[in-house]
Amino acid sequence: MKGLKYLAFLCLLCLTLIVGLNYNGEKIAKALDSNTQTKIEIAKLEIESLPTIGSFENLMRILEEAQPVGMMKMRMASEADGAIMQNTAAPEAALASDSDSGSNAVDYSQTNVQVQGVDEADTVKTDGEYIYNNKVIVAKAYPAEEMQVVATLSYDQEMYPVEMYVDTKHLTVILNKGYSHWREVYPTDSDTGVPDQKDRLPVPPFEYSVKVLVYDLSDRTNLEQIREIEIDGAYISSRKIDNNLYLVNNKYIQIHLLRDHPEELLTPAYRDSTDGGEIKRIGYKEICYFPGSPEANYLIVAGINLDNPADQKTEVKTYLGSGQSIYSSLENLFVAVPEYKYEQVQPLPEPVVNTPEGNLSRPAILPIPVEEKTSIYKFSLQDGDTQYLGKGSVPGRILNQFSMDEHKGYFRIATTEQEYTASEVQMTNNLFILDQGMNVTGKIENIAPGERIYAARFLGDRGYMVTFKTVDPLFVLDLKEPQNPRVLGELKIPGYSNYLHPYDENHIIGFGKEALEVEEPHWSGQGTTKNAYYLGMKIALFDVSDVNNPQEKFKIEIGDRGTDSELFGNHKALLFNKEKGLMAFPVTVCERDPATTDKNDYLVKKDPRLAYGLPVFQGALVYSLSTNKGFEFKGMITHHPSGKIADLQRKSQYNYNREVSRILYIGDILYTISNGYLKANDLMTLAEKGGIQL
Repeated sequence: MKGLKYLAFLCLLCLTLIVGLNYNGEKIAKALDSNTQTKIEIAKLEIESLPTIGSFENLMRILEEAQPVGMMKMRMASEADGAIMQNTAAPEAALASDSDSGSNAVDYSQTNVQVQGVDEADTVKTDGEYIYNNKVIVAKAYPAEEMQVVATLSYDQEMYPVEMYVDTKHLTVILNKGYSHWREVYPTDSDTGVPDQKDRLPVPPFEYSVKVLVYDLSDRTNLEQIREIEIDGAYISSRKIDNNLYLVNNKYIQIHLLRDHPEELLTPAYRDSTDGGEIKRIGYKEICYFPGSPEANYLIVAGINLDNPADQKTEVKTYLGSGQSIYSSLENLFVAVPEYKYEQVQPLPEPVVNTPEGNLSRPAILPIPVEEKTSIYKFSLQDGDTQYLGKGSVPGRILNQFSMDEHKGYFRIATTEQEYTASEVQMTNNLFILDQGMNVTGKIENIAPGERIYAARFLGDRGYMVTFKTVDPLFVLDLKEPQNPRVLGELKIPGYSNYLHPYDENHIIGFGKEALEVEEPHWSGQGTTKNAYYLGMKIALFDVSDVNNPQEKFKIEIGDRGTDSELFGNHKALLFNKEKGLMAFPVTVCERDPATTDKNDYLVKKDPRLAYGLPVFQGALVYSLSTNKGFEFKGMITHHPSGKIADLQRKSQYNYNREVSRILYIGDILYTISNGYLKANDLMTLAEKGGIQL
């Protein structure tokens, strides 16, 4: 009996403890939830505390107060007025993107992107059966025996297709659109050149804009446009994550016109056909600015959900600022813009700096930058919406999108810092790591003094940096501890790499140019100096398994001085597949005539241009690549008739629409694409399988 009572007591005690624990657990959980919610609210308040312009008068005050400070921000070609009318892709790899697969199960290549799962727009896309190019032409490509153009899209003269995205449902085309400029809005008197205010034309809804056209791919022979979005400004770049498109524009503010005609220079606008198609303007009370760094430019960030336009309209956020390059992870978007602070104009002797092209001459008078830095704006990405999270700033300027990266919540950025003196430009390079609040938490400074960054790449806990002046040091960086990054090793070799592409964990491919180091008399007349002259294209496979002692394991040289490839400035031109051992890229090969020039011309001739080669080939070069055998040449594919390019040019028979720009594969077929032709070759043998006019 006592035992039963004791057992009952124990049960009651356990029950009491369980109830208490549950109660306390709920209290703890609620406290944690409350704490988390508090942090979210604090973060929200910090975001919302970013000041807004408020009114036209305040805008003018902000801009006028900023001018004496002397902070000038570079506007890139993509935002300049002249670039708006160009039909070219924006300049900002790892694995193929995670875009939706095509309707069949055939293996096919995708755009070479920086971050897996973050698609990048390009001039050519495929879904595994059809190929789309930026003219815009849709061609059934697979199987090769059935190749034919099935649809062609045309646009008015003001619209220029730039890039596109493709998935299983949609073809999304991004276009630049130019409207009447202010010289047309205000016709000038032919004699005096003074604007005629009486006969001025109506102000257009946009000075220039970016259009996003979405087509339904249910019937590729009869594409149906299902959505049209127009956003003010000039296109910088974009990214697509799942079915969400994020786009970044710049819109320059013409201050001199703003003062004279404030009522006609309107705030940024946008419209979306799924929301009535009416023009919506961003009011001054909705436009934010960054205290301490205002400028005469609007940075416009748009989020577009392609699958649910009825439920989620286009989200457009506007800031008084600008962007040059963008980087996107799966969670966040980073927009970088260089800033310069100038002092009074000072005389500079010329030339002042050495480059791979020899001495770089400068004008006799230049404003001297006394401060050079890069500002980075951070935005969260979620289901087609963007939210400003914060701003960071680091010394120096970046090279391109590969100078930036996010890993485990930390943002990494590589910069080149220049200091101008009365006699020379002093350069050094840096690596900075920023925390989630965009504060610098770790750094390496003064890397390779006297040189600048030619390529950078971040891969997990490592970083790679190529600098150059007369030789190419490849630096291996340890980034595992964000508070304590360090240089592990370096390799000095002739030439340089413009683009670094991962092969595997211990190997990386460098694409660039070979160079010849030459000692020449110093421009001042005192002593000598070392210059470097680039030669042909160089591709190297670097072995970084010993991080303290990286090695150039294999290399190939292609052509002579003058050889060029779009790959040097655009990673999307590369086709690479490690499993297939496949590497291909477009190139223009130049070769010297041994009868008239030789390699020593750099040393004995005063004019180094004598050593340039003449173009002999334009098209795709195809290689196999392995860590055992290195680069093995498989063949070349061209869209031009037989004969050297230089001979065709001399006879006015060269067709620039036949210049190969992209290479891709579908199944066992390799495709090369130019503006005027699509050619199919066997992936293994490169035997021609057919071709069609575009």
